[in-house]
Amino acid sequence: MNNFLKINKKTLLILLIFLTAIFLSTIFFNKISTNVTKENFLSIDPKFDIINPSFTINNEKEKISVTANKGNFLNNNKILLKNNVFFQSSSFTIFSDEVTFDKKNQTAISKSNSKFKSEGTEIISEGFSISENGDIILFNGKTSLILIK
Repeated sequence: MNNFLKINKKTLLILLIFLTAIFLSTIFFNKISTNVTKENFLSIDPKFDIINPSFTINNEKEKISVTANKGNFLNNNKILLKNNVFFQSSSFTIFSDEVTFDKKNQTAISKSNSKFKSEGTEIISEGFSISENGDIILFNGKTSLILIK
């Protein structure tokens, strides 16, 4: 006699429904996770090459850490930093909204409004340039110097 005829039909039906439910739930959850991944990928701003760039300018006296919210590579050496660009060392902080940084020469140039803060000094200018690995900072355009006692 055939062994398949001896199998309980109710048990076979329950097993078939159970396996079908597992198969369909696996497909459903994979589709949901794929959609979430696509949404997260699309939420990254495609207009920028770098999100939250951070690096350091090293000179003999101190290290200047540079951070920003976004950045674009202009060429192999130059990066355009945008949105909340900070140059920070142990003795000063410079804030600007847009800065072009040259990795090779360790220089930076900004033509947007900038604010320099140090102990007892605040400089507000229409731009700045950093050269000589951070040893020289020049302020451009209309500039205000505030000395605090």
